[in-house]
Amino acid sequence: MISDQEKEVRRGERFKFGQNWQRFLKTLDDTRIAEAERSLMQMLEVENLRGIRFLDIGSGSGLFSLAACRLGARVHSFDYDPQSVACTAALKQRYFPGDVNWRIEEGSVLDEDYVKALGKFEVVYSWGVLHHTGAMWQALKHAAIPVADGGKLFIGIYNSQGGKSNRWRMVKRLYCKGLM
Repeated sequence: MISDQEKEVRRGERFKFGQNWQRFLKTLDDTRIAEAERSLMQMLEVENLRGIRFLDIGSGSGLFSLAACRLGARVHSFDYDPQSVACTAALKQRYFPGDVNWRIEEGSVLDEDYVKALGKFEVVYSWGVLHHTGAMWQALKHAAIPVADGGKLFIGIYNSQGGKSNRWRMVKRLYCKGLM
């Protein structure tokens, strides 16, 4: 049976992000991991994440899930792309095999029932993800659901730059259709 994600890829509507993340993991080293950790600590204004529940929406390579785990968080990672899920699982296997404090699964931020069932987190992280869903405002609304009282929603989205953004959108469509 073909997944919805694979159907979207075949129609040229979705990019296989996981393929890029698999290549990225071949270059991942301690320096990049340490930089991800510093980035999280700086943006969240913390020294560590001990005891914090951290949700990584659209985990991609798994780098920031790994960084959060190394900083002491209990991490839940999910992604819509099965290859991205596999990348995140590969990092867990490499650095935290068998760790029950890091859960990884396939899921969609656009599935409100799924997001509600995740529970509450002190940090909900989604960097460079929500605008790729095709329903950014719905994704943003759903990303806020699991934020615990007093928690932080830590996101990054691309902004529209008019003609430049339109040209990139065309390039992405051609790429997704295998024409580039």
